[in-house]
Amino acid sequence: MPNRIEIPKFPQNKRIAVTTSFDDGVTHDRRVLEAFNNWGLKATWNLNSDKFSPAFASNPHRDNFIPASEVASLYAGHEVAIHTVTHPHLPKLDPTQIAYEVLDDKKALEDLVGYPVRGMAYPFGTYNQTVIQILRALGIVYARTTEKSNHCFPPIEPLAFPATAHQYDPEVPQKWQDFYNHPHTNSVFFLWGHTYEFDRKNDWPSLEKIYKPLANKPDVWYATNIQLFDYEAARKQIVLAANKKSAYNPTATPITLLVDNSPLEIPPGITMSL
Repeated sequence: MPNRIEIPKFPQNKRIAVTTSFDDGVTHDRRVLEAFNNWGLKATWNLNSDKFSPAFASNPHRDNFIPASEVASLYAGHEVAIHTVTHPHLPKLDPTQIAYEVLDDKKALEDLVGYPVRGMAYPFGTYNQTVIQILRALGIVYARTTEKSNHCFPPIEPLAFPATAHQYDPEVPQKWQDFYNHPHTNSVFFLWGHTYEFDRKNDWPSLEKIYKPLANKPDVWYATNIQLFDYEAARKQIVLAANKKSAYNPTATPITLLVDNSPLEIPPGITMSL
């Protein structure tokens, strides 16, 4: 019988989690995705389904956005999330319009990617309690803001989910060094932005400067936004026997336990002797 059983915050007892988030579904996503896939980084991509509509086909800016036919393959292995249909300031809308902007975007994106879309980023970062209440009623798991926090996860309010920083925050390189090098760090580092920023600033070298230092760390879990929330929910459901002889995982997610300081993965739906 073990002396101590702990439930680590992240899979495989990783010390840190890194996640990222990008808005608007522009063609510059392709270049960032190629780099991220090479570096092993994960991202959540927040898309506006209005950009896939027949009415938008005649828009002179159409070629700046990822076409619907490319969404499933381009963002495979990452997360596609809601950014509303038309990118409005949601607090300026009545409840019916808010629900339409969110639910219709959700349905359109699900038609493209083939899985339930459950996360979101607020257009312009604006929201209020009415918006939060509607999102909760629609079953949205989290909604990313443009606010920043050194302790971004788990958020007090998942529908007001802050990041660590915007990618062009001048403090990011030092923040990452301090975060990663501190021996007791056991938290999430979360950057957000827009891929077109690298192009508008004529600053593509900053893609590697900002993000490559985050990559290829053996003690880091690279996750999408929804994976953070799913794992947090799953680890809270693990059932440990009072005699410390067994554990039951009732979820669909493998959960890591630390049994007398040794990692042990409990597969989904399994009761395992400890």
